[in-house]
Amino acid sequence: MNQDLPAPPDPARGATRALQIAFVLALVAFAWLRFSGNFVDPDLWGHVLYGERAWLRGCTEKIDTLSWTAAGHPWINHEILSEAVMARVHRLGGGPGLWLLMIGMAVATVGLALREGTIAAPPDQKWAALLLFGASVNVIATGYSVRPQLFTMLALVVEIVLLRRMAAGQIAWALAMPVLFALWTNFHGGFLLGLALLVVAAVVLAAQAARLPRLDSFFAARGARRSPAAFFLAAALAAAGTLANPWGWRLVAWTAQSILLPRPDITEWQPLGLAAIVEQPALVVVFYIVLAASVLAWGFTRRPRSAWEAAVLAVLAVISLQHLRHLPLFGLANLMLTPPHLASAAGRLAPHCRGLAAVGRRPRLRWLLSGLLGLAAGVALIASAFPRGRHLFTMDVERGAFPETATGFMREHGLNGKTITYFDWGQYVLWELPDNPVSFDGRLDTVYPENVMEAHWRLYRGETPGNGLDCNEADAALLQAEGPAVALLIQAGWKEVYRDPLASVLVREPARYPRLHGLRLPVLGDAGAAQGWTAFPSSIPVLATASAPR
Repeated sequence: MNQDLPAPPDPARGATRALQIAFVLALVAFAWLRFSGNFVDPDLWGHVLYGERAWLRGCTEKIDTLSWTAAGHPWINHEILSEAVMARVHRLGGGPGLWLLMIGMAVATVGLALREGTIAAPPDQKWAALLLFGASVNVIATGYSVRPQLFTMLALVVEIVLLRRMAAGQIAWALAMPVLFALWTNFHGGFLLGLALLVVAAVVLAAQAARLPRLDSFFAARGARRSPAAFFLAAALAAAGTLANPWGWRLVAWTAQSILLPRPDITEWQPLGLAAIVEQPALVVVFYIVLAASVLAWGFTRRPRSAWEAAVLAVLAVISLQHLRHLPLFGLANLMLTPPHLASAAGRLAPHCRGLAAVGRRPRLRWLLSGLLGLAAGVALIASAFPRGRHLFTMDVERGAFPETATGFMREHGLNGKTITYFDWGQYVLWELPDNPVSFDGRLDTVYPENVMEAHWRLYRGETPGNGLDCNEADAALLQAEGPAVALLIQAGWKEVYRDPLASVLVREPARYPRLHGLRLPVLGDAGAAQGWTAFPSSIPVLATASAPR
């Protein structure tokens, strides 16, 4: 008769459910806080401008007309499709539209990665995936601004999904590869990494199919004999797809060559060494923790390991150690491939942590943790509602990063002409000062010869530029305030006419500009010149509608 009595209520069940809900809410709130950041990337001005020019002209520009140091030089704009999308979104929705584009891409990319890491998975793997995502949010979110890399992150996730389907015997998915890579090649140069990963996967599967002892002892061999041919076919089709671009093989060759280009003044191209730890300790330390946990998960898992998946993750981990900009790619791939092994390794560890697990099952502790997670979720949502900038749901421009007041001074006083520009501000100048052809901007080696780039790196260090930059051809300069380059130009006879805490404006012949007459030079901007925020403009840039090259 006792068998008909209902089971006594589990006192921990409600606390467990509350903890799960609180964890998911905190994770969503934190992810929203990190991914909804609306800070403008220095290249956004150019991306929208070049995309608008392509739409209005109905063709792809292949010769530079926007600078004076590379005028007439070939321009391989490997991001033209990204820029066309950004320009159309900007035309329809302005700054808010661009922000929504970024959010939409983040939801699609992370959502697909999480789905792949949890599809048809037991509960322990799904919670492992969510925990891994929570630990990786900062790593993945570093790639999310309105920039062409958005499309590479989505394309990488799609590529891994296709590879998994092919490895499972669904060979027909190889036919999707040329379409993916034809699009990817026109969206962003990251297609070359995708192609390299495809080749790596094929080679690893071929080695596994050859029954190499070391691979067979560690990785599951099931399906390895039938997959290499499909992977090599997919690689060949993908390589053919990369040629479907306005420059053909030249764009592919240029992309391969650009990998070796030194970028000493671009932070995201620096390795994860001591300097990166000092500058961004939270990001770098979290990455190393996630990397270590993932390596241990793959090492101690009881679930079948895929050799090609391990190889793909290893390549992404290595290039992430080399360049900060690749961290999100590793984070996304890791979110897709590591959760089953993380869950299995945690299961193996559980018997050795019975005491800690017993403490964790206490209802009071779980209620306490639920409250703390709920509080953290509330703090994250409040922080996202009151960002450092003053403009919500649009792209925000930090005046401490872009020379708004300095360009306003140049416009007001008619300081037109060939302008020596600081690298990060070149595309901003193209937007704000259409009558000032720039000497250097974020297009970098897509348009500028190597001697021009090297001349600017030297100038920024306060060294004589050399033959890549003839300062006597320039009329004005917009550079970082009181930097070595400013001192060098003043020593060469240039006149500083404006200075604020961020930027310095110099001209070579002050007498050419009548609006400077009678001013006490340099005009000094106050501290407020580099403070506050402005919304990214929703108007169309002047150079987009210019009917003829300058």
